[in-house]
Amino acid sequence: MRMTTVALPTIALLLAGVNAGAHATPLAPEQVIRVCGQIAEWPPYLYFKRDLGGATDEVTGYSAEMLQLSLERKGLRYTFDMLPWKRCTESVRLGMHDMMTDLASNPERARIYLVSKPYYSQHLVYFYDLARPRPAVETAPDLKKLRLCGINGYTYAAFGLNPAQMDTGAQDLIQSLLKLKNNRCDAVPERLEIALGYQALGKVDFKVLGIAYGALPDLAPSPFHMMVSRNVPYGAELLEVLNDGIDALGRSGDAKRLAAKYGIADPGLGKPPRRPATPVR
Repeated sequence: MRMTTVALPTIALLLAGVNAGAHATPLAPEQVIRVCGQIAEWPPYLYFKRDLGGATDEVTGYSAEMLQLSLERKGLRYTFDMLPWKRCTESVRLGMHDMMTDLASNPERARIYLVSKPYYSQHLVYFYDLARPRPAVETAPDLKKLRLCGINGYTYAAFGLNPAQMDTGAQDLIQSLLKLKNNRCDAVPERLEIALGYQALGKVDFKVLGIAYGALPDLAPSPFHMMVSRNVPYGAELLEVLNDGIDALGRSGDAKRLAAKYGIADPGLGKPPRRPATPVR
């Protein structure tokens, strides 16, 4: 899967994207589906493949393969563009891209996009600095008493948090953790599997940083979805293709095999971690 580039949209293309949803048309045989994801990466679900020279331009991960298998079942092809996250979500909203992967849902997103069935879930935790006293957090509502850092464009609805009441100036997890170390905040609410994915890629070392995570046992794992533009004429059909693929890959066991390939213990809903605080090794 190769990353391609996207030109800045013209006014005409924007208008075409906005008006496209007015008249439904079917997907064409071997149609190329335009997909985007976040260039900051979302390991182990979506990231750039590594070789001895570092990151390549090839996109891989659990989500990339789930998408590929789902589309191939229907004879569809695709391009995958890795973009700044807010640019990706806006491009899909306008219909410049057909869809995107790896999103938690919330009421606003459900209004703007067509939301697929969940195809994996992640455990919700918070990270804190071991150089300072551990925050007094027993359940998720306790987070609201703290200074929190998050990431621009992310939803924190699963934590019961409003991004407007957080410092969300960071563009990725690494920047938010550096703010934590610089005492800009008391905690960073995050999905555990993504943090471990960053560490597996060598992008962050929690032991060196002196950062630990605390569990939020009152919160269920957060489901993640693919989302389709409402402003493409084949959006409803594309959503059906994705949902059919998610169901078929789940029934066949292929989803679990892919999860194991990428070191994901369980792609479905599991029990949250119960340890109150754990250094990330």
